[in-house]
Amino acid sequence: MNVEIKDRKEEIEFLRMACNIAELGINYQHADLIIRLQERLKKLKGKFSLKDGVEIYYKWKQEYQEYFEELAKAKREESK
Repeated sequence: MNVEIKDRKEEIEFLRMACNIAELGINYQHADLIIRLQERLKKLKGKFSLKDGVEIYYKWKQEYQEYFEELAKAKREESK
């Protein structure tokens, strides 16, 4: 599934477009994950660990799962 255009954040969309122009085909969700990882890397520098990466990944995955569940619920409600 794709993130609705109305729900997209500009900085994530810009990274997605830049990567795609450079022939690194990524979707919106993966651009978001890259930004989250980059922010933590900047903050922790050399102290970034696998634990940090896993924590970011699972939080990211959970947020998108919840987003798509809510989107599907809203679409079901609309079709009633």
